[in-house]
Amino acid sequence: MQASTLYFDQFELDLNSYELRKSGRVVKLEKLPMELLILLAEKQGQLVTREQIIQRLWGDNVFVDTRQGINTAVRKLRIALQDDSEHPRLLQTVPGRGYRLLAPVSGLEAADVHQESGPAAQPPSVSPSERAPATTIPAPVKKRRHAAAIAVAVVALLVLVSVGTWLYLYRSRSNPASHEAWTQITNFSDSAVQPALSPDGHMLAFIRGPETFVTPGEVYVKMLPNGEPVQLSHDGLSKMAPAFSPDGSRIAYTATDRSFAWNTWVVPVLGGEPKELLPNAAALTWLDQQHVMFSEIKPPRSSTLMGLVTATESRAGERDIHLPPGGMAHRSWLSPDRKWVLDSEMEGKEGWACRVIPFDGSTKGELVGPEKARCTYAAWSPDGATMYFSADAGDGYHIWRQGFPGGKPEQLTFGPTEEEGIAVAPDGRSLVTSAGIRESTVWLHDARGDRQISGEGFAGVPGLGVFGQKICSIFSPDGKKLYYLVRRQASLTWLSGELWVADLDSGRSEPVLPGILIDTLFSVSPDGKRVAFVTTDAKGETHAWIAPLDRSSPPEQITPSTALLPDFVSGGRIYFGAREGDDLFLQSVELDGGPPRKISSELLPKMQLFLGVSPHGEWKLLGIPIVAQPIGGGSPVPICAFCSAGWGPEGKYFYVRFRDVGEQGGGKTIVLALAEGKDLPDLPLGGLKSAEDTRGLKVVGEIDMKGMSIFAPGPDPSVYAYTRVTVQRNLYRIPLD
Repeated sequence: MQASTLYFDQFELDLNSYELRKSGRVVKLEKLPMELLILLAEKQGQLVTREQIIQRLWGDNVFVDTRQGINTAVRKLRIALQDDSEHPRLLQTVPGRGYRLLAPVSGLEAADVHQESGPAAQPPSVSPSERAPATTIPAPVKKRRHAAAIAVAVVALLVLVSVGTWLYLYRSRSNPASHEAWTQITNFSDSAVQPALSPDGHMLAFIRGPETFVTPGEVYVKMLPNGEPVQLSHDGLSKMAPAFSPDGSRIAYTATDRSFAWNTWVVPVLGGEPKELLPNAAALTWLDQQHVMFSEIKPPRSSTLMGLVTATESRAGERDIHLPPGGMAHRSWLSPDRKWVLDSEMEGKEGWACRVIPFDGSTKGELVGPEKARCTYAAWSPDGATMYFSADAGDGYHIWRQGFPGGKPEQLTFGPTEEEGIAVAPDGRSLVTSAGIRESTVWLHDARGDRQISGEGFAGVPGLGVFGQKICSIFSPDGKKLYYLVRRQASLTWLSGELWVADLDSGRSEPVLPGILIDTLFSVSPDGKRVAFVTTDAKGETHAWIAPLDRSSPPEQITPSTALLPDFVSGGRIYFGAREGDDLFLQSVELDGGPPRKISSELLPKMQLFLGVSPHGEWKLLGIPIVAQPIGGGSPVPICAFCSAGWGPEGKYFYVRFRDVGEQGGGKTIVLALAEGKDLPDLPLGGLKSAEDTRGLKVVGEIDMKGMSIFAPGPDPSVYAYTRVTVQRNLYRIPLD
């Protein structure tokens, strides 16, 4: 009879209810990680090979990327077990072989243990050639050797205990943020993000939503350590940056909608009706009872999109602190001595970066945090001697710290989870962050419904998404193949990885250009034989390439200079952006060779995204807001404001996505038919403000974007691919030195 419950470490694995529990509390675990855990527990410390895992998790009919699927299942299992891959306590990785559960398992009946008898009962990691030959030893010699072996074992054990104790104490000092020392504060099955602590440290505010920048969700407050979370807002708007007032009686937060207005609201911590405090004010924090600091959108003709300012609650005495040229200062944190400000901003080549600025605005300050990293959150220690950052230096978002002034960045947290958001406790001995994991998978919608194409892990397609990403050709001309990217290693881009192709009839997937790291965008040629793509070199410069999909010849760089965003159009030409010094021009090259040529002497605007060229090569699409500009010169045509847009394959349809605020999109996509020979639909004067404005136009499709992060059109409006992102996050307290 099979055991119903298995026990190891502090965990119970209930096979009847299909639940993992820790100290009686259910630990959320998905199907594949659960099946992997059961398999590891059944093997009782034996090595479980990847082949055994594939057979258990997928069986014989494998149509997914099992390598990525196994890695994802192991990563999720480590999170559930709160285990560290660098210093495993429960789950050991045997490189190139498989995995082993280190903790003893009880509750297994002898009949349940699927061990092989005879020689195979030795540890699987020992090959037959490594096993000691069988010899006969006389009994007295055996006894003497046995006694000696015991003595040696005792001495070795004492040495190991001493070394182990030293290592533990050393690790505790050198790595105070080890996962084993974290305290979980929330226990949601979805996601809690953007923590903020009250001035006395007794209350915690956060947003229950999936995204760490701006997210659909509601504001919650929780009494620490064990109070129940209480929902304070109920408006359904996207939100960001909760913050407590100096007396702890109110919580401010930013709310926005499809109008893209960033307004600050306040709500009493004891509950009540939220009220708008300041329009055009984002990520507001209090400096004292009267003064606040916030980010505001600047006038259209300003050199700054969003600047950092200070004023009173009535906006009296407003003063600029920092105006990043052509950038956006999104969040800010004042030092305890009120002389310095940390901000997280988007500016130029740095992208997301953190900067320390004099509060008096006398200089633009300097970048801080890990070099060449995306930095989205920062905080000060109570004495102002340490800065903390949530930053991605290439291996995901983790917590860093840096002495102020003049210190060097030091990484505090590691492992499979990502940590974003920082709230430092008033005593400086801990911080609260949102830790979790994000998965991205590729799906297809066609006459058969919706089905997953990629395995678990991180995969995606280019297309309509956040801030108007461009549409690329990702289907083969016959619509039977779909191309997508699979992340193979850490990257500072949202998605860079190997190019894979899925046969949509059989469901099989395989890599197309193994070993080549494509940087987010690619485009399949109209004849389905070649692909144009972008890579990033060691200096961080982007280059455009073209390669045959059958690997009959090596990839060829389109131009020796820096280039980006290659895009096929009818006739076989490739359009791309090419840099000349600091300027970016639109260029093209013929598919069959020849030197690149500049399409026009007009610069591509630095403040707008280049979203592609029309199928007949007459218009270039720029955003945001989205406008179509004649390549040969002339007045731009407004398309839409807070939206994404682009042409489908063969230029028969024009797609406009009106999305909700947030990285994961949502909203609605309208498909407009194009008249023969025309590249643009007949739009109302001034462009489209919402999906309702498309009434009376040649609408041939309307697609609900719920659950879709990126949308990529197929051969006709009934076929499309999309990226689906799933997030699971909770708030944790991490001890500090």
